[in-house]
Amino acid sequence: MVVLPPACCGIGDNAWTASSSDFDQYLIVDLGSVRNVTRIATQGRRHSSEYVMEYSVSYGTNGLDYADYKEPGGNTKMFKGNVNGDGLRKNVFEVPVIAQWIRINPTRWRDRISLRVELYGCDYVADNLYFNGSALVRWDLMRDPISASRESIKFRFKTSVANGVLMYSRGTQGDYIALQLRDNRMLLNIDLGAGIMTSLSVGSLLDDNIWHDVVISRNRKDIMFSVDRVQIRGRIKGEFYRLNLNRGFYIGGVPNKQDGLLVMQNFTGCMENLYLNTTNVISSIKEATSYGDNYLYEKVHTLYSCPEPPIIPVTFLTSDSYAKLKGYEGVKSLNASFAFRTYEGDGLLLYHSFASDGHVKLFLHDGKIKVELLTAGNPKALLDNYEDVFNDGRWHQVILTIGTNFLELNIDGRPMKTVRILSMTTGSVYYVAGAPNNVIKHRGFVGCMRVISIDGNYKLPTDWKKDEYCCANSVVFDTCQMTDRCNPNPCKHSGICKQNSMEFFCDCANTGYSGAVCHTSLNPLSCTAYKNTNPVNQRAEMKIDVDGSGPLRPFPVTCEFYADGRVLTVLSHKNEGTTPVDGFQEPGSFMQDIMYDADMDQIEALINRSMTCQQRLRYECKQSRLFNSPSDEGTFRPSSWWVSRFNQRMDYWGGSLPGSRKCECGIMGKCVDTTKWCNCDSGLDSWLEDGGDLTYKEHLPVKQLRFGDTGSPLDEKEGRYTLGPLMCEGDDLFNNVVTFRVADSSINLPSFDMGHSGDIYFEFRTTAENAVIIHSKGPTDYIKISIIGGDQLQFQYQAGSGPLGVSVDTSYRLADNNWHSVSVERNRKEARIVVDGALKAEVREPPGPVRALHLTSDLVVGSTVDYRDGFVGCIRALLLNGQLTNLRSYANRGLYGVSPGCIGKCESNPCLNNGTCLEGYDGFKCDCRWTAFKGPICADEIGVNMRPESIIKYDFMGSWRSTIAENIRVGFTTTNPKGFLLGFSSNISGEYLTIMISNSGHLRAVFDFGFERQELIYPDKHFGLGQYHDVRITRKDSGSKLVMQVDNYEPKEFQFNIKASADAQFNNIQYMYIGRNESMTEGFIGCISRVEFDDIYPLKLLFQENGPANVRSLGKQPLTEDYCGVEPVTHPPDFVETRPPPVVDEDKLRQIYQRTDSAILGGILAIIFLALVIMAVLIGRYLARHKGEYLTQEDKGAESALDPDSAVVRSTTGHQVQKKKEWFI
Repeated sequence: MVVLPPACCGIGDNAWTASSSDFDQYLIVDLGSVRNVTRIATQGRRHSSEYVMEYSVSYGTNGLDYADYKEPGGNTKMFKGNVNGDGLRKNVFEVPVIAQWIRINPTRWRDRISLRVELYGCDYVADNLYFNGSALVRWDLMRDPISASRESIKFRFKTSVANGVLMYSRGTQGDYIALQLRDNRMLLNIDLGAGIMTSLSVGSLLDDNIWHDVVISRNRKDIMFSVDRVQIRGRIKGEFYRLNLNRGFYIGGVPNKQDGLLVMQNFTGCMENLYLNTTNVISSIKEATSYGDNYLYEKVHTLYSCPEPPIIPVTFLTSDSYAKLKGYEGVKSLNASFAFRTYEGDGLLLYHSFASDGHVKLFLHDGKIKVELLTAGNPKALLDNYEDVFNDGRWHQVILTIGTNFLELNIDGRPMKTVRILSMTTGSVYYVAGAPNNVIKHRGFVGCMRVISIDGNYKLPTDWKKDEYCCANSVVFDTCQMTDRCNPNPCKHSGICKQNSMEFFCDCANTGYSGAVCHTSLNPLSCTAYKNTNPVNQRAEMKIDVDGSGPLRPFPVTCEFYADGRVLTVLSHKNEGTTPVDGFQEPGSFMQDIMYDADMDQIEALINRSMTCQQRLRYECKQSRLFNSPSDEGTFRPSSWWVSRFNQRMDYWGGSLPGSRKCECGIMGKCVDTTKWCNCDSGLDSWLEDGGDLTYKEHLPVKQLRFGDTGSPLDEKEGRYTLGPLMCEGDDLFNNVVTFRVADSSINLPSFDMGHSGDIYFEFRTTAENAVIIHSKGPTDYIKISIIGGDQLQFQYQAGSGPLGVSVDTSYRLADNNWHSVSVERNRKEARIVVDGALKAEVREPPGPVRALHLTSDLVVGSTVDYRDGFVGCIRALLLNGQLTNLRSYANRGLYGVSPGCIGKCESNPCLNNGTCLEGYDGFKCDCRWTAFKGPICADEIGVNMRPESIIKYDFMGSWRSTIAENIRVGFTTTNPKGFLLGFSSNISGEYLTIMISNSGHLRAVFDFGFERQELIYPDKHFGLGQYHDVRITRKDSGSKLVMQVDNYEPKEFQFNIKASADAQFNNIQYMYIGRNESMTEGFIGCISRVEFDDIYPLKLLFQENGPANVRSLGKQPLTEDYCGVEPVTHPPDFVETRPPPVVDEDKLRQIYQRTDSAILGGILAIIFLALVIMAVLIGRYLARHKGEYLTQEDKGAESALDPDSAVVRSTTGHQVQKKKEWFI
């Protein structure tokens, strides 16, 4: 830390360099007096790479107490610094800093912390008023009342008292404005005459006796309330928008209790430069007093100065610090008193060892104050009389008195007395806020104390000697250095913030959210989302959170799951039973507001996300008319109607159409009275009914029901209505899906302001092992979500400091072409990633200031911002801070490489012959293992040209098969109409199956499966004409029916009469033969391919490298693979997509060129031209540098000769000699 004197403040050549580069380095500037500072400029060390890239600013008026310059959201503002050592960077204070001392804390730097700084501003003129707790100023508004729709109030104040009225006024119409300090927080209550109070509260620890800036700005019903630049905004309740004040306007206190005030004390402290709109009120009071105009302002006990209170606090920064004070020694009583404030739940407040045996210990435990007392001859006693907790950051006054047989503990004016037998003699030393370990081992107190008095003696902490406290760097005088980390509340969704001296904690119990800041919802997004991740029954009752981490709270629904995949969300209300209506004759005189289990914002979000919604509305009537039909638009005067969610009176009933002024029977033409449009409009004295489903989403839900024409309780007119629950089907969130079909394709969304806290949720489906899914960058910050190795999801980010990352490794594949969910969150305490709702990992934020993520680029989905490491696959349900991002709308624009829906390359079934398609989204692969084919799309034939002596044998080698439903396939071509194609046999059972070409050229299948020999002939077709034929044979119906299909002709079915006792199973198949069997002398002549028996492909096995031993060729000559004259099928080539060139902004380009000075450009071009001429001359001289004469020329035609003699013989032009000369340019 370095303190610069007032004369320092200008940027020169010299720079400040910190002795060490860490977060605890400060540069403090003393301006000599309080100034109005508006700007700050910084530079690094000149001609070096030592500079500050980011810093925070705090300020004060006494050099001890400093307040951070904050953003409107309550976070410490991080100012952008330099990008090199010589450049000048200026930052403007949007709200000027009023201070004498400016402290600059570097938070990011390059190489070393080096800084040159200059501050800009002007002198500050202060008009002060001091209030002593009984003082006030009354401004008479009777002559000049205030009636305004907008106003602003600005002032500064400081106080050491936690409660007090700062400002109050009211009018005769019930308007009032009340500004007060309550429990060291600023509270504003305002009423514009509607009788409804609006309350806003901001600030914390405001009784720290340092200056605080307050701004109140109202425009009609919109109001902004700010303390020290921390803003909250609200909307004033009620229907009025003017503030009418015509009584006294009180400053600093009120003479009696008033509406809107929650504190009874007047303000104690100083106010400075109070402005109402543009009027300096304190200056006006001074002027009025100097001119003797006392009728307008009345001052009571106020001063125009700001005296410092005679209170000096002391801060104990660590648990090892303490004070060692003297008291009266050797007496029979003691009295110790002090005030303290802390956020720590444990700590030693006071310890005193008696001269006689024993001690007294006053300490905090779990926030409660306890007393431990040990005296001679008595057992140790623990006194715990207060149920309250006192680590709430407020000042608490403690008085401990001990005498003979007496102990009294008084906290905040509430005494607790204990009478017991005790006797003691005091020692000489009292330890306050801690003690050395050799005295007592107990954690010390961390926090602030003031007015520490021992036996009635008060010694100012600034007068303590070095041996009266420990230690110099752990104890700070004349300031209370505490930070309220719970203001503003960092816990989301009404989580309860708790804190100690180092960090805050969020209690998320009963909020429906979890995580370090209660940000992550514990409930599913919808019934569909629940079904996607959980096993379901037909019905389930649960809470859903339609916007996830957004502001809408969870609400209860009933989920109904149907076998056809439909999912129904049922939202109930309080009036689902049938309700009678009688005695309401005037139209709409009966009114029923419908109270749902969710508020209207939640319902609207549910309806907007659902595919369809409906609500059943039914009215049963007896002589009670509904719409008084028929009517036209001008004469429509219904007796009853329903009100939509937008408070519209609707002109149609359940089952009808908007604008029709009809019921369902009127639309269908089936009303009881065909001249009417509703059954109830017939007015019959029997019970009738009109009802149906309301299905227009924009009108749902039914917000209110109105009925009339039900006469009096004494007549026959009556009715009864039934309104069903709201039922919505589907969730459009999971239909909002796109496909990235090219690796460098992307969807560029607007910049995502992740700030200090943000989250991203999406679901993905891919086969890519490594890819970047989401990426965004700022000048230095970035976020990136990636899949790594196919089984790891990683979230990387950088927020000012070094890069951080958190990843989840799964035991299963993420690149498995199934849907997986990802939730990423970064907040003030940690970053976390959750995969599939169960697997999660977290990383803590590093020590130091928590920075907001500053992202300026597009939020790129599908690749990095420079279109590298792209993702191919599908993404759906993208939520940013709980808000749905409509990716489908981007895909519908025809973006490069992006398609709506989840459509991969395998959707078109590109793999033939039952090959398995392996999805790649930017391509595909075909798995041909379970086919008789090969090739890129399983369309290449694997065949063999058979000669008469050729034979292929497949031996089942003990793995004998018994089948009752075979699947056999063989393809062939031949011009010799006879021969054995394929056969199966069993020496064990004697059963067999043979497929052959007969001498007549027909296809025969001969088999005996144990019940009787069968011979089947495929008729009307000659198979010896050299054409290629594809034969499929299958059995079904327990083996009693054989189906034979040839090529694409109609299958032929053959039925067998098998006795019930017979066995149709083909038992113990041992061998498969192709071409002929071992008992034949001559086999098939032609080409055979596509041989398939269930899951066995013998030709593929025969020709594969290092094939199995159980399939082999037994002929004399080896067989070679052949495609049997069947050319492989190919698909037309895919259209190759290329990224379109970037869009060039012609206007910006033109502006750039227009800014170029043509004279300068011409001069540059002339210099370049001259340089080229000089270079050409030099090159020419270099090439012509050889001198003298020489003879050389190879004869034409002799270039390839092996020796000189051959060269002369081969010469075609004769020996030539040319004389060359050198020329100088």
